[in-house]
Amino acid sequence: MMLIATGLAAALFAAASFMPDAAEGRADSTSSRALPVVVTVVSGPSVSATLVARLLEETSAIWRASGVEFVWLRAAQDVVSYTRLTETALYYPAALRVVIDSYRGLLRDDNKTPLGWIGFDGDHEPQREIYLSYGNAKVLMESARPVVGVIAQMPSSQFELLLARAMGRALAHELGHFLLASKVHTKRGLLKANRTASELFSSARAGFGIDAAQRQQIAARMRGESLVVKR
Repeated sequence: MMLIATGLAAALFAAASFMPDAAEGRADSTSSRALPVVVTVVSGPSVSATLVARLLEETSAIWRASGVEFVWLRAAQDVVSYTRLTETALYYPAALRVVIDSYRGLLRDDNKTPLGWIGFDGDHEPQREIYLSYGNAKVLMESARPVVGVIAQMPSSQFELLLARAMGRALAHELGHFLLASKVHTKRGLLKANRTASELFSSARAGFGIDAAQRQQIAARMRGESLVVKR
């Protein structure tokens, strides 16, 4: 088994804005019609419901522009029948689950902080669970003081917003590995491995796009067609 982790560069660059953006989370009116993907979400007791909601919206906003929508099922609160989950209007990838908790994962030799990871069985067989580390996200934010400011001096709502941006973008990255059934990282775009604090905490989502070839691969996989993943 190989674990793919969202690697984060330690470099801290100044960002244009880290305050709430009025347009943040708003759907792109020009995006193509989306095919909903069903994902079960499980969160630990230390993770607030509002943080989960915000980070899931951040993930949705990144993918929405590429025509992919998610149906997030909160495991602790939502009970949905299998009949509903297998409706033809939904893509239900064999019980894909996202776990959000404080576990920090294994230590890495490159001194980078993984916000999320997904395991693979073979080159193109992603496992059905993505882990998102609330603990690592907090550590990263604390180390990003030159970018985000002093955490102790910011309102709790701002702290949660910034944390949700970074975690939501990490989740979007891991979902890219799953939907493409690929361990490959790219030099740019959503599957870029290493991110600066500026990229993760800024209100702008520049650099987190999915290109046309990736969109075609994902659409084909959802239709059940065989995919050839190019390296």
